[in-house]
Amino acid sequence: MPAMRTIASEELSTLLSGVGISVPEGAVSKLVRHAEEMLHWNRSIRLTAITAPEEVVVKHILDSLLLLSFSPFPGRTMDFGSGAGYPGIPLAIVLPEARLVLLESSGKKCAFLSRVCAMLSLGNTEVIRGRLDPRNRALLGLFEQIVTRATLPPGEAASLLLPYLAPGGRLLLMTGPRKEGRRREKGLEEASVLEAGLPSGAAYGRSQRFSLPLGMGSREIREIKGRS
Repeated sequence: MPAMRTIASEELSTLLSGVGISVPEGAVSKLVRHAEEMLHWNRSIRLTAITAPEEVVVKHILDSLLLLSFSPFPGRTMDFGSGAGYPGIPLAIVLPEARLVLLESSGKKCAFLSRVCAMLSLGNTEVIRGRLDPRNRALLGLFEQIVTRATLPPGEAASLLLPYLAPGGRLLLMTGPRKEGRRREKGLEEASVLEAGLPSGAAYGRSQRFSLPLGMGSREIREIKGRS
């Protein structure tokens, strides 16, 4: 098996600086350790299809930290369908005062997430194996924020996740990147689905689009505010 290519901390620092993302001292090394552990585990269990170091830096790490444009993150934040830990673990690394719950249904992926949280001493992060079920909603509690990255179509995600928001909480949907030729048409379709699916009291907040560095596509983050 060929040797695994390493991820350069200097490259990550340069790219983060280039898009105006500032992180605490020591955060870059933790972000890199998470990514390298993911690639190591990926040899045994499928965590990601993205394995080229440059793509991991842009499409996983930097992409996750675009959520910082929606700071602050008070109270509890759920990363729904956490998978390899994106975006939840990068948020936990750069926001040590935040409280993250990584919800994942796969036992093997939960083992990976637990390993990374222990390895990086992320005391602000809890890994929970399970699926969302209205019958046991009280077991999870409510969240001030829920973030999810391309796990479900926006309409389905809103319908499933909004009931888990605390009063005044918000859902942050990370979608894309989309092909430019379909952007407007697809966006209108998704907006129509969301409009029909929002429960009474929920409302749209900000919607922000980003171009990923190195020509690696685009990302859109949509905010939906829960009941006050």
